[in-house]
Amino acid sequence: MAVLAVVLLVVAVVCAATMDHPMQDLLGTGLRSTLALLCGVAGLCLLAAALLWPTADRPRSLALMSGIVSLVCLAATVLIWVCVSVDDELHSIPGTAVSTSAQAEKVLVQQGLAAGRTAIPTGVMIETMQYTSSNNVKLTGYIWQRLPKDHAEDPEIDLPNAVEGGVGEEIYRDPVPGGREVVGWKLNTTVREYFDYSNYPLDRQVVWLTMWPQHSAVNTLVPDFAAYPPWQTHDGYGVYHDLVSGDWQQQFSTFSVGHGTAHTNYGRPGLAVDNKIPQLTYSIGVTRAFLSPLLNRLVPLAVIAMLVFASLFVVTKDSDRRSLSGFSTWAVIGFCGSMMLVVSVQHSSLRSDTGSGGVVYAEYFYFILYLVIGLVALNAVEHTAEKRIRLVDWRGNTAARLLYWPVTCLLLFAVTAVVFVVTSTT
Repeated sequence: MAVLAVVLLVVAVVCAATMDHPMQDLLGTGLRSTLALLCGVAGLCLLAAALLWPTADRPRSLALMSGIVSLVCLAATVLIWVCVSVDDELHSIPGTAVSTSAQAEKVLVQQGLAAGRTAIPTGVMIETMQYTSSNNVKLTGYIWQRLPKDHAEDPEIDLPNAVEGGVGEEIYRDPVPGGREVVGWKLNTTVREYFDYSNYPLDRQVVWLTMWPQHSAVNTLVPDFAAYPPWQTHDGYGVYHDLVSGDWQQQFSTFSVGHGTAHTNYGRPGLAVDNKIPQLTYSIGVTRAFLSPLLNRLVPLAVIAMLVFASLFVVTKDSDRRSLSGFSTWAVIGFCGSMMLVVSVQHSSLRSDTGSGGVVYAEYFYFILYLVIGLVALNAVEHTAEKRIRLVDWRGNTAARLLYWPVTCLLLFAVTAVVFVVTSTT
């Protein structure tokens, strides 16, 4: 057993050593990340078993083994949470991310959006960002363009995903070299997009400000990189440095160039039905400050889990102890039912808060507790049944007490690994 434990730990160390940044790469290096995590957990548990050598006639060693397995699984779960929080890679960026004017021009040429169109440099500065619903975000700030001097006063911008507001009043108009002038407007809009909350409360979102030219047949929008320092994705350019965005923390900001297709010519004979519309998108990547919502969800569930665990100590087949503890099958079932009701109310609150159509990560906490509470109720029923299971009755319900936390923590680790490690590498 000790040899197998050492082999597994060596495999875990080798897999981790081949990653450039183990903390950041754990979620995206395929088989290596999965092997490193699983072999590490299995190796530590086997090493503890080899050192303690737990047997039925040594209950203290069994208790230590139970605690070690629980702590290892819990530590591995927390490690995954930390890795998720430090992951700052670009995700869900529409089109092609660009950081220079030359890159933007190259992408437009490759997609056939440059020929016959005038490039209009466009920049944004976001001052506030507020989630008004699970799918709506309110953005305020400034937006500007470098336009020909004879251009109309209206901005050459359309915001296709805006549901409220838009480009507001003109703030300034300054001449610039090249026969153009830079015109700035106030931005006050609410944009709507689909946000994936399946990893809540460890989710990351990308807020898009999608921009189309008003006259897409003759114009195209490009980032005004001349208005910023040399663009670095993680330096927060285009966003006010003291931006207050509630429970969210900014990870990156970037411009991307691509095209949209409306699948209509809007009744204009000169346009094709499948005409490509040049699209400029300013994206802000944010991650949830997960500690607060995680504690809000986990602390009540941890208290319930401890109370359910304590109920295992009143389950006994000893008639004298039953009279002292007041144990009865119906009493335990009633207690489990009340705990199940409390958990279900909190579960319903979570579903309402996220507004997700699928199962979010935090819901697995509740599923695990449903299962554990159900098993505790079955454990009480077994102690009053005519046919007994020797393992369950061993040393007056000791087996259930020893298995309670390892099973709970192992399920939590397994779910976390599948959601963030296995699924993210497929």
